[in-house]
Amino acid sequence: MAAKRRISCLLFDLGSTLWTRREEASAQAKEQAYGMAGAILRRAKGEEAFSSMEAVATGMLIHKALARQLRREKRLRPEYEPDFVLATLEVLRELGFTGADSALAEVIFETLRVRIPDSRALFTDTLSTLTTLKQRGYLLGVVTNRDYGGPLFREDLRVMGLLDYFEYEHMAISADLGIRKPHPAIFRYALNRLNVLPEEAAMVGDNLTADIAGAKRLNMFAVWKPKPSPQAEAREQFALEQDELKPDMTINQLSELLEVF
Repeated sequence: MAAKRRISCLLFDLGSTLWTRREEASAQAKEQAYGMAGAILRRAKGEEAFSSMEAVATGMLIHKALARQLRREKRLRPEYEPDFVLATLEVLRELGFTGADSALAEVIFETLRVRIPDSRALFTDTLSTLTTLKQRGYLLGVVTNRDYGGPLFREDLRVMGLLDYFEYEHMAISADLGIRKPHPAIFRYALNRLNVLPEEAAMVGDNLTADIAGAKRLNMFAVWKPKPSPQAEAREQFALEQDELKPDMTINQLSELLEVF
């Protein structure tokens, strides 16, 4: 258990760990992004490929095709991020937009970004838990798999209030680094920035493969916060049967961390 270790640092996943999806707001934000992407394509050279479709439908078509393409690429190389612009370009050309180039593909990919404050909400105990952990002297960092990073994501984190608790340089974001959990290098990036050894850190996340198995590769203390779902009990039983997926601690609320740390 954590009490037997000298843990000085906690690393967190983001989605389903620190925040949850706001379904209605997320749907509205996606529709707006689809419409903007579709409108850009309609104005671009080669617009005849989509001339019979409404802008939102066009954007949705691109989004779904891109999601399938990215899933394929991530299955082939699960610990590395694909080239998002190249994947978007390939999708546009496969769908008949033969005049597409890398510049347009980059614009479309970014236009399909759904901003975090528009679609997510922090759990009610997120900020209070982080506040207490900081007061108790713990170093805090983030290790997250995300398709979008960069300045816009940093601004999203600021709006959400998370940069009051995490230094951005202590955040390992897969879209920026090109590597994904459970690759050891993405955890080491955050640990090195925090100047912490793996055995001095705990990883908190919802994904057994990415967060728990990834942390255990480095002998980090692994805390699982499962997504509430009918499948959660089955996943937990599966984890108990797999040493590499077996968490050191399981919580349902983030504030439960304060009972141990």
